[in-house]
Amino acid sequence: MSEWFGSRSRRILTRVSAAVQLIDDLTGLPVKGSNARVWIEGHKPPIKKSDGISIFTDLPAGEHTIIAEGGQYARTQVPFTADDKTCGDLIIRLLPNKLYPVSLGTVRIEGKAFPDAAVRVWSGDKSGALKLLHDAKKGSGVIGIYTGSDENIEGRLLKIASSDDKGEYVRVTAAVNKERSEYKLSSELTADYPKIGTAVIQVCECRADSSGDFMLLIKKGGGTLVCEAQSPADGKLIQKIVDIGNDTYVKAELVK
Repeated sequence: MSEWFGSRSRRILTRVSAAVQLIDDLTGLPVKGSNARVWIEGHKPPIKKSDGISIFTDLPAGEHTIIAEGGQYARTQVPFTADDKTCGDLIIRLLPNKLYPVSLGTVRIEGKAFPDAAVRVWSGDKSGALKLLHDAKKGSGVIGIYTGSDENIEGRLLKIASSDDKGEYVRVTAAVNKERSEYKLSSELTADYPKIGTAVIQVCECRADSSGDFMLLIKKGGGTLVCEAQSPADGKLIQKIVDIGNDTYVKAELVK
């Protein structure tokens, strides 16, 4: 996508590289106005439209990291691959920070992990797991997912797990065809996954700070949670099962 700007004597061709929509991870609603900002280090600021979409122009082809944060939202970093031919649509889910107003339907998870570690949390009993609409093939960047509701999963991190315990993490970047429930992934699948026996689990993810402290707010659902932290230094992985019951506050220590 390209647009011409300027007078007749001087025309400047600007190429639109990415259109980024920020949404609240808990509500699934767009984050508009000055509640959050989005940027790429070393690149000019995006053009922010009235509908909350941020437009990045003239990105060099290759890998970039799009960063977003706001007053009541934690910093989020999402990889993005730009090319010089197409405009990429990207949904980024913003996670609440400690300033976010806590409702009765949420659970607050705090704890300690490796400094700057990726922390992931998901339902241990696979409650709310989604299903594949058809077999997913290795190398595919688009899959069909049945949600069973109007829930918005764009921008969501997913754990795809087959019955033989093989699995991987993928992120939904945007809906390709909402009527057919087809979604584009941030990366291609590394294995085949059959429609029967594969669970698609929604994952909440945050990053611990430089001291290893982390905080997540998730929708209350009862049962058990799997809490996982992975060290960015050596890839070491720690996983713990937490029973939340009727609790609204959970402490999860993910260090040894």
